[in-house]
Amino acid sequence: MKPSALPPGMRRRLLRGAAAGAAIGLLPGCERRGPEPQAPVGYTPGQRLPWINWAGNQACVPAQRAAPASEGEVAEVLRRARGTIRPVGASHSFSAVVPTDDTLVATDLLSGLVDHDGAACQAQIWAGTRMRVLGPLLADIDQALPNMPDMDYLSMGGAIACSAHATGMGFGSLSSYVAGLTLATPGGELIECSAARNRPLFQAARASLGALGIVTRLRLQNQPAYRLTETDRIEKTEEVLEDIVARRERHRHFEFLPLPHSALCVTVATDLAQPGDHDVGEEDPQAAQTLRRVFETLALLPAGGAIYDRVLSAVVGGAASTVRTGPSYQVFPHVRMVRFREMEYTVPAEAGPACVREILQTVQDRRLPVCMPLEYRYVRADDIWLSMFEGRDGCSISVHQYGDLDYRDYFGHVEPIFWKYEGRPHWGKIHTLDARRLAGLYARHWQDFQEARRAVDPQGRMLNGHLKSLFGV
Repeated sequence: MKPSALPPGMRRRLLRGAAAGAAIGLLPGCERRGPEPQAPVGYTPGQRLPWINWAGNQACVPAQRAAPASEGEVAEVLRRARGTIRPVGASHSFSAVVPTDDTLVATDLLSGLVDHDGAACQAQIWAGTRMRVLGPLLADIDQALPNMPDMDYLSMGGAIACSAHATGMGFGSLSSYVAGLTLATPGGELIECSAARNRPLFQAARASLGALGIVTRLRLQNQPAYRLTETDRIEKTEEVLEDIVARRERHRHFEFLPLPHSALCVTVATDLAQPGDHDVGEEDPQAAQTLRRVFETLALLPAGGAIYDRVLSAVVGGAASTVRTGPSYQVFPHVRMVRFREMEYTVPAEAGPACVREILQTVQDRRLPVCMPLEYRYVRADDIWLSMFEGRDGCSISVHQYGDLDYRDYFGHVEPIFWKYEGRPHWGKIHTLDARRLAGLYARHWQDFQEARRAVDPQGRMLNGHLKSLFGV
């Protein structure tokens, strides 16, 4: 979630309101907690070092770790590796796309700008480049990504592999801006791919889950550097949904974050900066923790949900907007201060309002103990075989739970709602679908991808248990 889920200066007032609400009817034993381990595996000094993802819900103890610093080294590692090989970037995937107890290949040393073409506004980068590094690199050559997720920790190779995205009806996923790439296959071959060269492999590699090998380079289609202004407001969820089509068309980027057990949401509208735009207020990096303290004080009391909603409405309902303006690569991302687990599905764009309404109603009706905001975004269709947006404009809806709480009951109630609306799961986030269900969601190109995968990795050396389940191997 964004750290700006609460307006500036609201934390103290909100906590005072929570204390007052608790006095209405505090009962013992109302808290429902299900602590999750903060590290799924332990470490014994002198033993192999475990890998653990950012969310703390995936882990492995690889027998071999490699950190190649060149394409030649990548090819050599792949040729010599034993057992299952998995690449790892920023370790931000919530799903089990990375774990292997055999060979783990980090791409961190494959970082930086390779070359650029000013006339075409393209730049070739090493695939291990992190987004926070990429922004300034592109700015130095007067280029910028057309769109960018709201965090900049990701490696570009990992983001492309999972079809990472941002929001904006006129913008596709990050994979859709890849004009060419170089793939190191499990056999150690380096293959250049683009729409004009090795096109089938290009269509597979732009969203591959790392199942084809390791992408070493990416040629990105960018645009001239630009500035943005983002405005965050507290509004009513139903009013936003009633006006959603107009808002997504009016703004370059638009998303909103509905607050469970409340009529309120945070709207985030981002447009090209105008002369005179300036920052107003500042983000609250502890907003998610403040919401949690208020919710745990109020929401599970008798009629606590109604009290929680009243407190939020009274304290933040009329809050002033927060405004951030600056270079695009500084405005898009937000700091992540709170660890969480996440499920995200993309439903057809027209199904978005009905889907999110049903999720919010289910949370309320079943009194599910959750207060982290949902996230609701739009993404343009593309033609990439395993992209969540293949063949249709998408509405991506995310649900979150704090990292120390058990997410399974909450996600278990929500996931069937996504299925009802023909949702496709985000490859890097938690879901329960297997090859049989996924093949139906990607009917046009599922077999095309399988054939491309088998052609470059006939022995399945890039497939861990999770990917074998996804692809039915």
